[in-house]
Amino acid sequence: MSESIAIDNDTAPAPRFLVVDRRVPDAIRLLLEEADGCLNMSFAVGGSACVRRAIQKAFEIEGVEGDDFSTSLTALGQKHQAVAPTLFQVMGVLGGGDEPLPGDALKALIATFKGVLYEIYVLGEERLENIAYLSELLQDLDSPPKLPKARGGATTKPRS
Repeated sequence: MSESIAIDNDTAPAPRFLVVDRRVPDAIRLLLEEADGCLNMSFAVGGSACVRRAIQKAFEIEGVEGDDFSTSLTALGQKHQAVAPTLFQVMGVLGGGDEPLPGDALKALIATFKGVLYEIYVLGEERLENIAYLSELLQDLDSPPKLPKARGGATTKPRS
């Protein structure tokens, strides 16, 4: 028998990516706040429209506006290859179209889009900060780092 994992949403802390970071552009963040509010009040039409507008705004800000939703989403995925392709696939399935989403699908789309934003604007920026810091440390070295000598059966010179 397989066991299902139960998550107690009332006591479990929300994953960090669900709180939209200040580094996410204001226009996107405000639309997501509106989508969350609609979701909490079971306004499927408003919530679906807001999250889709937030996604469109992300396409605009990221400069990947295409002929249609799918093309733009593919371009965003290609621009940010560090983001798991599965997240873009979920957004493609749930985010396309104009029909209001059922509550659980709306919640999934909002959470998935927040995950993508977290990867792009938070983790991406942290990666760049890490690389810049490490690069600065390496530039400050007096000489280039030396690789450790090989251990084991390696010899330095062949014997004659």
